[in-house]
Amino acid sequence: MSRRELGLLGMGVLAVGAFGADNAVTTAQADLVERPAQLAGRVAFLQVVAHPDDDLYFMNPDIADSVRTGGEVTTVVLTSAEAGGGAAFAAARQHGLRSAYARMAGEQDDAPWRRSVLVTRGGEAELCELGSDSRVRLVFLDIAMGGYTGSTPGDENHTPLAALFHGTETTRPVLKPSESAITGGVYTRDQLVGTLTDLMDRFLPTVVRTMDPDPERRSGPKERAWLTDSGVHTDNEDHTATAWFTYAAYADHRARRGPSAVRLDAYVGYGNARWRHNLGGASEREKLRLLGVYGWADRRNCGDPVGCGDRTVGGNAARPGWSQSTNLRHVGTTDWLRLGPDGRLRAFAATDGRAVVWTETAAGSGRFGRGVGIEKTRVSHQNTAASLTPHLEVAVARDGRVQLVGLRATTDPDQGTWREEVVVAEERSDGGFTPWTSLGTPIGPVTKDATAVGCPAAVVDGRGTLHVFVRNADMSVSWRHRDLTTPGARWTDWRDIGGHRVRDGLTAAVTRNGDVELHAVSHQLWTWRIAAGGGDPSVTHSVLPPMGDPPTVHTLRGGGALLATRAADTGILTLMSRPADGAWRPGDTAADAALGGQGGFGVVAVQPHVGGAFLAQRGERGLVEVVWQPRVGVADGVRRWLSGPGPILRPSLTVDVRGRVVAAAVGPDGSLYTARMDARDLPRTLEWRPWALA
Repeated sequence: MSRRELGLLGMGVLAVGAFGADNAVTTAQADLVERPAQLAGRVAFLQVVAHPDDDLYFMNPDIADSVRTGGEVTTVVLTSAEAGGGAAFAAARQHGLRSAYARMAGEQDDAPWRRSVLVTRGGEAELCELGSDSRVRLVFLDIAMGGYTGSTPGDENHTPLAALFHGTETTRPVLKPSESAITGGVYTRDQLVGTLTDLMDRFLPTVVRTMDPDPERRSGPKERAWLTDSGVHTDNEDHTATAWFTYAAYADHRARRGPSAVRLDAYVGYGNARWRHNLGGASEREKLRLLGVYGWADRRNCGDPVGCGDRTVGGNAARPGWSQSTNLRHVGTTDWLRLGPDGRLRAFAATDGRAVVWTETAAGSGRFGRGVGIEKTRVSHQNTAASLTPHLEVAVARDGRVQLVGLRATTDPDQGTWREEVVVAEERSDGGFTPWTSLGTPIGPVTKDATAVGCPAAVVDGRGTLHVFVRNADMSVSWRHRDLTTPGARWTDWRDIGGHRVRDGLTAAVTRNGDVELHAVSHQLWTWRIAAGGGDPSVTHSVLPPMGDPPTVHTLRGGGALLATRAADTGILTLMSRPADGAWRPGDTAADAALGGQGGFGVVAVQPHVGGAFLAQRGERGLVEVVWQPRVGVADGVRRWLSGPGPILRPSLTVDVRGRVVAAAVGPDGSLYTARMDARDLPRTLEWRPWALA
């Protein structure tokens, strides 16, 4: 068989997995995927990056998984990325990117592409469509990247692209790569936003991906500066500015398109090298292979006089430490599927920049109605708008009503500004929600910086006090709370409660006594304990095996807790337990705590069951991977299911009113999918029912 035929066969098998499965009970060493279930609607992905390797370094395996779904995949590259190498080097990098996308689609590296010119608001862009599949596209705007314009610590206008957004540069020229048919042009800030808006209007994505709009800052002068830092940013400001322009175009596109389910995801850039790596197994190997294709590692003769790829990458893509991880900027949590006071399940998510809730039609029915926005959609003024990031924290009060806590981004390219703020909405007695209330953003106690805010964690304690926690710019934790039982009670001010180099991805839970536990990971596990109603937190540290992703902690009714995470550098799922008033127990041996599951990334959902637990993650191929461990700390009897819609963000797990374990995921079409298992008599009833579409 030819490589093309082998590639199509592989895509066919993986596409079955991407569209769901049931009854795929497997051992911990093998994954079986069968019996597909169609997605609800059209799926299209649009990536916006600064340079022709950002997508491969920072967004894969998501893009490769997206190609495998059979949906449309379009990547827009803003700059020519000449990087001092001129037009020929820019053309070679673009050749390498085309080769990598051809490889993702199962084609030969030098497969033919149809290349044409698009007329945009800023000039001409080059559209490249894979010859064998026009749904795989690349768009090159070829804005001259230029050099750094400053080196003063704290100066954030280092790159010309960032200066264009802030207005300190009014235009940026196009640099025509060798062999390109474009004639050139000049982009203003408005023209670049307009061009991206037009591309979104043309390709109508259901998922938009871009870089980190608010990267971590160096937490003070004592933290070592890396060569890849831009001023106080721990990322290249071309990446950051690309995100700002994308957010502005996304707002404009939503206003023009009307209500839809298009989601905007942001990915961490150079900051991946600062934390322990989270990829392992096939995902890491494929990511490096594709970067090797882009870098022309095989030095093949492709017949292109400019070269076949980016020689500066070559076969050394792993060296900088960026490729071994994939991290969403908005980490999120997994407790977004909740049992309501009437016994019906409700799922909460942020799609199209707004909060949406799906409600079970009847208690235990397993059927959900359509997603309903908690507030009216507001039309933005041109490209200035506020939108929720794809993270929604769900805290349940004692009366069963929900408190939603999110992170709202506001972009205004006319002023060259972008910011985030923590917002809260409260469920009313009639089932509706109050308008969003802004809690602002905490200020780093040392730097006095209000940017780089993390995703909020929230919980209601045993006395009815709502606690909200956020990692601040100094990488410590800030806290606000409000008494929900007293009408008119006001929020406290933000208070710094400590922590050192805390990673974003906080997890909060309530103990059997009604107190609050907050957990965060750095080089150790930080745990804050706060008595119900408030008071001064106490903090302890635990030294645990290194984690590749932030943990999820679930407290147990009888006391104690479970901690689910991904082991650093291998990506293997790990489950630890802690008895009441005791210490964390990783397991008698490493094998007892390890549950396999290499290939995914992100936070892990956990649902206790008798003496064991169910876990769910965004697994290999972007699918939902559910793992059952009959006894925590014992490796025997582990089972795994790989199925559901994909690529997903993060799954959720809970138990419905009939005692069935329910897994939920929001697919790339913006729809809710759920699957359930009768867990009352395991392992006899160890069988998942088919995935159902809300």
